[in-house]
Amino acid sequence: MRETVAVARFGARLLWRDKVALSTSVALSLGLGIFLPLMMHKLGVSGGLRVHLGLLAMIATISAFQQTVITLTARRDQLILKRMRATGLGDGAILAGEIVNVAAQALAVMLAITATLLLAGVIEPPAQPVLVVLILALGALALAVLGAAYTLAVPRAELAAVLAMPFFLLGGVGAGGFGPLTELLPGWITQVLHWLPNVAFADLLEQAHTGAGGYLPPLARLAVFVAVAVLVIRLRFRWEPRRT
Repeated sequence: MRETVAVARFGARLLWRDKVALSTSVALSLGLGIFLPLMMHKLGVSGGLRVHLGLLAMIATISAFQQTVITLTARRDQLILKRMRATGLGDGAILAGEIVNVAAQALAVMLAITATLLLAGVIEPPAQPVLVVLILALGALALAVLGAAYTLAVPRAELAAVLAMPFFLLGGVGAGGFGPLTELLPGWITQVLHWLPNVAFADLLEQAHTGAGGYLPPLARLAVFVAVAVLVIRLRFRWEPRRT
């Protein structure tokens, strides 16, 4: 646990010194999550709860999934991960520290967005606020784990953001962040999008906000992705750059 905390603190210091990461992961997320709903509210355009939750799913994709992909591929290509292993830190502690750091920052961003919109009267208070916070934390952590597994598909750090972008766009469509676009799509495409982990995250949030209580189906979908991601990390995670 001490090693994990030490790695998380180290990663947090590096992140807050990285202007590019701050502009994409933090500033873009806050701008998208706060100013877009506020602007719609002032214009009298009601996006509804599902649009807000869809935006949160998109923001979690940026600040948790994509940022983990960017961070770990950069650490890998700069041989930082290799040097950290040479210090005697365990592999699990290194990855857990990086994942926890990114997930914690993503959670802070989503909480700031939700609190601001609640205070501004843009969204209604959730039926189960404590559960909403827990689901936000769970979603941030799950998407960060998925990001760590996805680094296997990224050959170079320069391509990390580009290769992670399709999940942001598809998740936004499936979760409702762009509005009810799924109503315009064929049914089979909607069913495929329904299985995306960030869409499952939005579904969980909707259950907690409305108090409907149907948590098991979206939780099961998210758990399947996390289980596969953990297996990929254990068996195939790359600690060094790909040799050409």
